[in-house]
This record gives sequence, C-alpha cells and structure tokens, in this order.
Amino acid sequence: MNKKLNTFTLSGLIVGPVLGSGIILLPPLLYNSIQNYSLIVWLVICVFGFAFALVFGKLAVLFPGDGGVSLATKEALGKKYQLLTSFYLILAVFFGPVAVLLIGALFLEEYFINTNPALIAFGIYIFTYLLLLIRIDFLGKLMLVVTSLITLIFLFSSIYILFQVNEFVFTLPMFDLNEIGYSFLLVFWAIVGWEVIGNYSSDVKNTKTITRAVVFSAIMVSLVYILVASAICFGEFENKNSEVFKLVWLIEPIFQSYSNILLTIISLILCIGTLILFVGGVARLISSLNFTKYSSKHLSSGSPIGALNFLAFIHIITLTFVYFEVFDISNLVAFADGFFIANAIIGLVTAIILFENGFLKYSAYFLVVLFSTILLFSNLLILAIISILFLYTYLKKDTL
Repeated sequence: MNKKLNTFTLSGLIVGPVLGSGIILLPPLLYNSIQNYSLIVWLVICVFGFAFALVFGKLAVLFPGDGGVSLATKEALGKKYQLLTSFYLILAVFFGPVAVLLIGALFLEEYFINTNPALIAFGIYIFTYLLLLIRIDFLGKLMLVVTSLITLIFLFSSIYILFQVNEFVFTLPMFDLNEIGYSFLLVFWAIVGWEVIGNYSSDVKNTKTITRAVVFSAIMVSLVYILVASAICFGEFENKNSEVFKLVWLIEPIFQSYSNILLTIISLILCIGTLILFVGGVARLISSLNFTKYSSKHLSSGSPIGALNFLAFIHIITLTFVYFEVFDISNLVAFADGFFIANAIIGLVTAIILFENGFLKYSAYFLVVLFSTILLFSNLLILAIISILFLYTYLKKDTL
C-alpha cells in the first residue's frame, strides 16, 4: 500500500483518540475527587505526557514498521522482550476498547430504553469495525475534520468560561496522598495512545511526518486538557458547590439547550476515534508478528483483516462477560491500564538503551520511575499476570 498519511491526517488519527474517552470522563471525575488539586495533576501529567509522546515518537522514527515500538525493543533487548511488550499491549487492547465502547454506550442509553449497554456497545463496535476496513488515508482525513471541530468546541467553551470569571481564586483542600496517587493512576488514561503511533509508521509519507504530527498533537492535547481543567476549577457555575461537576456544564453557556445532544455526539466520535487508533494499531502489530498465515492477511485497502477479526472475536467474548455482569467499566479500565503501563515501561527502557544522552533519555529515566510507582496502584491480579509474564520472559532463552 502507498504511504499516504501526512502530518495533519496522522494528527487527525492521534488528537481525537488520545483525548478520547479521557476528556469526557477524567476532568470532572478528578475535580469531584480532589477539587483544585486536579489542576496541578493535569499540569504534571501534561508535561510528562508531552515527554512521553516525544520518546515514543522518536522510537517510531528510528524503527518504522507495523510492529511499532516493539521493533525498537527487539533491537535493544532482544526478540523475547519484543514479544513481551507486544503481549502487554495486545492484552491491554483485549480490555481497553470494550471499556471505551461502554462509555459510548452510556451516552446512548436514554435513546435505547431497556436495552443492555453491552448490546449498544456491540452496535458501536460493528460501526467501528466497518470504518477500520476503509483506506487509512481517507480515515485520517475524516478523523482530522471531526476531531478538529471537537477540539475547537472544548477550547472555545473553556476560554469563554474563563473570560466570564470575575475573580480567580485558587484554594487547595486538605492533602490526601492516597487520593492524589490514585488520581495519577486514573489520569494515566489521558496519555495512553502514544505507544501505538509507531504501528502506523508504514502508512506515512516519511518519518518526519511522525515527528511533526506527534509534536503538533501533543501540544493540542495538552492545551485542551489544561484549558478544560482550568475552566472547571475557576469557572463560576451555578451548581458547582452543591452538585458533582458535570461536563455538560462546560458547553452549556455557548450551546444552551443543544448541549446534551452535542455532548452525546462528541462522546461517540471520540470513543470511536479511540477504538480506531488502538484496535487498528494493535491489529497492525499482530499482523507484523506473523503468528499465523491468517492473522497476517490484509485487504487491498491495506487493512489487516485477519488481526482485526481476531480482536473482534476477543472483544465479543469480553462484551459477553459484560452482558452477564462479570466485568464492568471499572474492571476493564483497571485491567487495561495495568497492561498499558507495563508496555510503556518496556518502551521507555528501550529508549534509555538506544538514545544518546540528552533530554529524551533523561526523560525516559524519570518516566520509568514515575510509571513504575503508578503501576503499584494497579489491580493485584493484573500485577500478578504482568510479573509472571516478565519472569517467564526473563528466564526464557532469547531467539533470533
């Protein structure tokens, strides 16, 4: 397939999905939990998220291919660690996309009364699956248009609210270390996505496209999160002190009675964009690993149909567990986050080994420590699985 993604179409694939369900859930959730400390958490995570994006962007440039950052890990640590980091990412995508589907389904529940959210989520998945069969360059252009509109909505709504503030007062509540630590675990969901950028490196015009797209996207994502968090903290909302904060309040001053339906549409688009980025990226990874002849099969459009069908099978099973109330959103997010962080740590260790001394290498050192600390707040079962897989890999002889 010809390489057709340019800086802006690749950015279209990045900005919306990285914002994704995070921009819908996290700013109000953090504010309701730790009030004005949430702004500090967002400032910290955006700085680290920017460095995180640059590290993985550089790895994608150094080792382009459908295998993404796992190709760099193979070079730095060997084949067995390439497989380990790939398994972590694949396991994360067993659970994460289903959580995103359910988030989208929650916004549609009022239009499908008495319908199980898992069935609504399945309908969203079918639509997303069909989109994943489209040529990637067209999909990038489509996502660029819709995510640009969504980004502008959040930016202008936040700026409008900040301009209406009569007095900027910033007070901090009592400090609770456990709540702050758990908030960082939750907010990691906001920077998940940069790990799979490299899986699209075979679809770009040249490697400089990745660097430019990552920088542009990281700036836009950080700007949106900081402005939204600032508007929530400083905004003078009528029910702010008597009710839990609702994101719809952010867009109501401009969009009035259309706010609820608009937020529903935005949520669906961002959730579908997240699914496209993760499922499409990991499908390319699975295809590149050549597990079977079928898993490496591609359509004429370039879509890795074999891997997409494998992931669809897994996601349908996971949705079935949700339908029978074995899993819920909190379970799925906890499972996915643990594996995402484990994958990110291996990628950062890869960067430490491959990069020369400089800002990105020192950033990778710091992020390894930070992410390892955040991982300790993860689900104990997931920690056990991560540890067992690591020990098995460590003891296993490497293969070429």
